[in-house]
Amino acid sequence: MYLDTNFNKKNFTTYTRCTFCNSKKLKKKPYLKIKENFYTKAIISDLFIKKKEFEKLATYECQKCFLIQVSPWFNKKITRKIYSNIYGQHNKNWNNYLSFIKNGNLPNHGKLFDLIIKNIHIKNYGEYNSPFMGLFFNYFSKEYKCNLKFYKSLSLNLIDYLSSRQLAGKSKNEIKKAETTSKKLIKKIKLIKRKNFLKSLTNKYLLTDNSEMCWGQNDNYKSVNSRSLASELFDLEIIDLNHKEKIKFDLFSIFLTLDHTFEPKKILDYALTKSNYVIVQCHTSKTVTKQHQFSFSYKFLNYLSSINIYHKDLTKIINKKFSSNELYFICSKKNSLIKKLKFN
Repeated sequence: MYLDTNFNKKNFTTYTRCTFCNSKKLKKKPYLKIKENFYTKAIISDLFIKKKEFEKLATYECQKCFLIQVSPWFNKKITRKIYSNIYGQHNKNWNNYLSFIKNGNLPNHGKLFDLIIKNIHIKNYGEYNSPFMGLFFNYFSKEYKCNLKFYKSLSLNLIDYLSSRQLAGKSKNEIKKAETTSKKLIKKIKLIKRKNFLKSLTNKYLLTDNSEMCWGQNDNYKSVNSRSLASELFDLEIIDLNHKEKIKFDLFSIFLTLDHTFEPKKILDYALTKSNYVIVQCHTSKTVTKQHQFSFSYKFLNYLSSINIYHKDLTKIINKKFSSNELYFICSKKNSLIKKLKFN
């Protein structure tokens, strides 16, 4: 494996081991033309990379866990720049939010939520990193009256409230006015929620880390961060992945974020240790869109079986209309728990 001499070598690292299982058994795949998207276009433009050179980033398949990964690929410094500066806003994350607020549309996971709540009693529920990608909206629509006017009003007031707390550069009079506005808004928000509240039976948590490969504090819309907005909207608690609190989850979900960390096995192991059940949604594209360092494959489930992670493939069961190659599965360290699940 080598870096083309036309590349700026300091931006790239050659990954000789599998990012998931650490195996050295990587088999090179044929070069494929990249499928451009707004992420790759921005990366090519901002890093001054020629498209032909970008296409020379080779693809490999791990012969142990069947992960598909790119090498050479960006080093951690450049990766953080991509997900903080070049494309700091998580496009799909925010589009899910806007689609729900404006039209009442839930993120498209087929009938996953209905199947899960019929099978698992969930008191503590957690998700990893991106708050608008998974099932938090499903819980929200169950806890509050389904009313578009309510969604829009609450969203507008929450964004105004969080924006009003941005005081840098303001005069004393402007700060005083902003403080007054903030107090009025928070009272209004509480009143709106109270009027539309039905019932809440589930404690919700968003687990975050500082992975260079994931959107973080720059994942903003109208100067408001997705995590800040989600904590107010969903009444969820945000916890750092390295927390010392002894929280156990009945269900933990990872929606298209397991391929947005340099330590995917650590994240999955954490989830399996902390939760009875873990749901994973992941990309399975063999081409690996080059804003990703790796992608999973359907054969990855065979690897999980070999290391005693019991699972059930949900991809076809949830009746979702797929717009891309994706895999859904639920897993556990206890085979008895997986056997209990009935999705008929």
